[in-house]
Amino acid sequence: MIWVNGLPFKISFFLRKEESLVHLFFTSNATRSVWNYFLRRAGIALEGLSLQQAITKCWTSPVVPKLNPVLQALPTCIAWELWKRRNSFKYREEVSVSRVIYRMSSTMKALVQLKKHGLHVPKKWLDLLTMMEQYAPRLKYEKVLWEFPPRGWIKVNTDGACRGNPGKSLIGLCIRDEVGDLIYAEGREISEGTNNESEAVAIVEALKKCKNLNYFHIWLQIDSLLLKNIIEE
Repeated sequence: MIWVNGLPFKISFFLRKEESLVHLFFTSNATRSVWNYFLRRAGIALEGLSLQQAITKCWTSPVVPKLNPVLQALPTCIAWELWKRRNSFKYREEVSVSRVIYRMSSTMKALVQLKKHGLHVPKKWLDLLTMMEQYAPRLKYEKVLWEFPPRGWIKVNTDGACRGNPGKSLIGLCIRDEVGDLIYAEGREISEGTNNESEAVAIVEALKKCKNLNYFHIWLQIDSLLLKNIIEE
């Protein structure tokens, strides 16, 4: 009631008696209902927990790895929706707890869809958790024929990848002659970086090796469309 539209913020802030961050985001009846809805279905008991403990439980809950990003984002999304609800009340627009839960469920669904392109994600929170626990990606592969380089040329294949993007990075390169015989191959860890940086390092290292071996007619084959476009430009 103290957050009156048109009343200077400093006055409302000065007069506040009951509202606090913990009350706003965690201890009121409405907010407890929201937290309970999502945490209980994720196997986390809310009773006896402080706000900080509830957040930590979400971050450290022993779930399947695919669910870690979802539970990591959960407390932030809950706080955001509760903050939006509080602001709606400030301007005399009532937002029910069920509406907050609906918005939260939509946000979590969008997050999973962003990470799992093409996957049909249910909107109900419990169904989403069950689906993610049981989800196993279908591996797709395609047969590719290695083409021989022209006479007098060598062919260089490179690749780079990292875990985490950025994260631990590795490169690989392979040099073969016109009949497909192996001239040189290497795979090793490099400094941490992104996928694109790893791909670029692999190309540079391969070309350096070709120069050292006095090969100058080089067919370079890479699997990064971004770097391919950069090189061709």
